[in-house]
Amino acid sequence: MICFSLVAHENEDAVLDQVKNIHHFVGKDHMIVLYNGGPNKKFGQRVCKKYKNVRLCPYSRPLIYRKTGRVLYDVARWLEEKKVKYDYLVYLESDTMFIKSGFDKYLKEKMKGYDFIGQNWTKYDPLKDKPKSPGAKMMFDDWKRWKRFFETNYFCKTSNPFQTYKYKMIKKILNTIDREKLERLLSSSPVESLGEMIFPTFAEKEGARIRRYPRSFLKYNRWKPERLPAKAGRFL
Repeated sequence: MICFSLVAHENEDAVLDQVKNIHHFVGKDHMIVLYNGGPNKKFGQRVCKKYKNVRLCPYSRPLIYRKTGRVLYDVARWLEEKKVKYDYLVYLESDTMFIKSGFDKYLKEKMKGYDFIGQNWTKYDPLKDKPKSPGAKMMFDDWKRWKRFFETNYFCKTSNPFQTYKYKMIKKILNTIDREKLERLLSSSPVESLGEMIFPTFAEKEGARIRRYPRSFLKYNRWKPERLPAKAGRFL
């Protein structure tokens, strides 16, 4: 089963369109955990009532732009508490949709022998490397605190949308994270884009076998009308 972590904060009709999109292009064996990142506590309830396999993450809370680092953590720990077993946990955002079918079969094939698949995977050594993004630069600036948390001499970074982990790797990551330290850092650290760094770093620390999506995936990751193919076939 594929479990999708979907973060959104406004326009519930758009969320309904995303859920319909997933139902249409992905196999039936999936679950969607909706993370309400906005101030309206009722947001998402209409979607959950309409679709039985859509659940609202009870740890949802209002989020600030570029400060969504806790979403995957909150969704993963809730799934753990509920003892939900899945094959893959996939991170989605409010501006992501499928344009082809077969993602379920694609993951089954490409994840053989791997624990993670994502985009733009980078491993940084803050003592000698140069940051390539604003989020990485901020991590360099606040590295002393995060180094104590990660207990590594490096951190890893990927792109948020479609980063995918196997169930066993998520279990390892959750068992390794010092949750009290993480909560303190999430509330005090100025670092942005933490969702692109926390789980990737722990995945590397736990010896995850890393795989990258092909370049053809990057072409369509962020929607632009001129990028859409004339006809949608199978996934990639």
